Amino acid sequence: MMTLPAPHIPRPRVASSTDPDLDAYNAAFGELELEWRWDASVLRDLAGIGSENDRIAAYLRAHRPHLLKVYDADALAAAIVEVKNRLLSRPTGRSN
Repeated sequence: MMTLPAPHIPRPRVASSTDPDLDAYNAAFGELELEWRWDASVLRDLAGIGSENDRIAAYLRAHRPHLLKVYDADALAAAIVEVKNRLLSRPTGRSN
């Protein structure tokens, strides 16, 4: 059985990493008013789980089960992925 990481304390939204996916996940959590943030170790721990939606749903079931009294894990995961992908497709304004 895979052990998932413990929940993380919310961090300021201004911090960013060198990983655009991680930044987009955290921005999506903020936009959806979800009070947690991930770091690179969370992404690594979830990497062995099938699809992106499955990884998020597994995290929710393991670390945010209280949300599943109100939300369906798969529906919430799909909403997070949708916002994350929208944010990733936006120009960042950074120059290369």
